[in-house]
Amino acid sequence: MKTKQLFLNAAVLIMAVSLSFTGCRPKQEPDNDTSGAQDNTLADKSFEDMGQISSEAASSGGVSSYKLAGYDGILSHCADLTFDTLNSNDADSITVDFGPTNCLCHDGRYRRGKLHITYSAGEKYLDSTAVITIKTAPTDNYFVNDNQVIGEKTITNKGHNSVGHMNWDIQVSGQIIKANNQGTITWTSTRNREWLAGETIPNTTWSDDVYGVTGSATGTSANGTPFSMNITSQLVRKISCIRWFVTGKFEFKPGNKPTRYVDFSPPSNGACDDEVWITINSTVYKVHMN
Repeated sequence: MKTKQLFLNAAVLIMAVSLSFTGCRPKQEPDNDTSGAQDNTLADKSFEDMGQISSEAASSGGVSSYKLAGYDGILSHCADLTFDTLNSNDADSITVDFGPTNCLCHDGRYRRGKLHITYSAGEKYLDSTAVITIKTAPTDNYFVNDNQVIGEKTITNKGHNSVGHMNWDIQVSGQIIKANNQGTITWTSTRNREWLAGETIPNTTWSDDVYGVTGSATGTSANGTPFSMNITSQLVRKISCIRWFVTGKFEFKPGNKPTRYVDFSPPSNGACDDEVWITINSTVYKVHMN
């Protein structure tokens, strides 16, 4: 009887110790951090806009057509253009100056500072084989919604692809210093931008234009975490909905954390909204973009 009682006491003791360790084990928090994917999208659209602005600047000529009523691009009345020659059609560089204070542009974003645009041999955005370089300089303090954008973007016109769409290869190296001391995003990307619709309409009308973007990027998010991203389904942007991509998907890998799967399509595919669905470990989070 004593032997059985000893075994019984030992079993109870082992169970108690086991439960004690189980009870002390910290609860694992769910991985629901979407900030890195949002930082990537902020950098993406900040540099994407620079290409659109360069196209509008080259097309406007010295007439400043974007200051007229009904203009539907990004540029607004408070932006000034400086061409390097009197005849803008021969210009091989343009400076876009949004002024020293925030300028409300037609896409609903505030900009200030300058962009410097150069064209190879005077060729413009729509000329086949043209190379366009867009730079910011820290001394000019180019900002979008109080986020400072620093870097260089190179756009190479590749002519028309196999389905008849004009397209451009794009390289970007830059950083975003976020407003209110929220950290710095670094971003390096290789992209192709395809003109999906609107090419046959005069290029002073922008709202009918639709573009698709493919490619990849690497960088660090504002909290210092390195990341990589790869577009798995072409990101589509309508100039009539210039603030956000309307469809498309990309994969985002932050450091050692699981891959985030970002989808611009749901809940209403193609609609002009700021909603993005981000899937982490099979859990879907609805995120509103800035």
